[in-house]
Amino acid sequence: MRLTRRAALGLIGAGLLGADAALGSELEFDAAAIGPGLDGAGAFRIGALDAALGLEAGALAPVRLHALAFRPDGAEAVAVGRRPGDLALVLDGAGHTLRSTFRASAGRRFSGHGAYRADGRSFVTSEIDAATGEGVLVLRDPADGYAARAEIASGGLGPHDVTEHRGLLVVANGAKEPKTDPGIATLGRTTARSNVALIDPATGRIEEVAEAASDLASLSLRHIVAAPNGGLLVAAQDTQAGVHDRPLVARFDRGRLRWLDVEADIAGRMNGSVCSLVVDRSGRFAAATCPRGGVVVGFDLARDAAVGLASAADVCGLAATRDAGGFVATTGLGEALRLVVSEDGVAVAARRTGALRWDNHLAPSRV
Repeated sequence: MRLTRRAALGLIGAGLLGADAALGSELEFDAAAIGPGLDGAGAFRIGALDAALGLEAGALAPVRLHALAFRPDGAEAVAVGRRPGDLALVLDGAGHTLRSTFRASAGRRFSGHGAYRADGRSFVTSEIDAATGEGVLVLRDPADGYAARAEIASGGLGPHDVTEHRGLLVVANGAKEPKTDPGIATLGRTTARSNVALIDPATGRIEEVAEAASDLASLSLRHIVAAPNGGLLVAAQDTQAGVHDRPLVARFDRGRLRWLDVEADIAGRMNGSVCSLVVDRSGRFAAATCPRGGVVVGFDLARDAAVGLASAADVCGLAATRDAGGFVATTGLGEALRLVVSEDGVAVAARRTGALRWDNHLAPSRV
């Protein structure tokens, strides 16, 4: 039987899976990527990886987390709780110290993501009305304990990922819950289509929106990434059970989604779900983790096509390294991999198993 990340977390929490050795700690540790996970004692914790895939323990967390966002100067980070949680943690830039916490607005739930604006003086959380599923972007003041200062409609239901792009806020309104237990009941019943919206934060006006086509109505658009060359990429999950051949990675192109080419055998291995989507430092290559399929898929953005894949059970976390085509990926079973994507395919340069069972997303360190 395949042991998934969620199964492992549950077994550890119930005391049925043995604890690993204690997480390592070094006096000097050059972190390359930071993310949440579960340690060998069953505690939620932040962890960091260096370029050699060495592991350092970070701050303990009171709740299960989803994704971290770093302030542009690297001095602070926010880790937002998983949907349908309402707690976010404020950390130092190394992920060592829990500085404070803040909550979602009344009647709302976090979706696991948030983003600093370019000047670092505002933090944006994507939040979901627990009763209706309607999405709201809340602009918060880091200098005042991340207090809410303004809010604007997200342009759809069930917003997930959010980022800033050329002065506009970009939000993936997932619309549908891939799972509803626990979840927000409305999002398990809706027939609304998922979309990606570009919004003026000063006026709340939707400047552009791209919606999943009618034949792709089961897709939930969930993650967005800005490429160094100025483009936007979008990743999806398919909420229809048993369907594995629909496209899952697209370019946002002047108000429409242009899906990247993926050969049938690779599409089948992706198994209807992308967890993380990251563009490398050069802007030429991208990678997508697919935990249901247990693969990392590489893309050549010069051709807008998949070039190959590497297998890694329950892989989800992903971050770019400092090298062109370089990525680091993490799994819910405690494995970290260094990958290289080129026009010829995907190669595993190194892999290492540690004491932290990684959970959801990685973020590149800015310290």
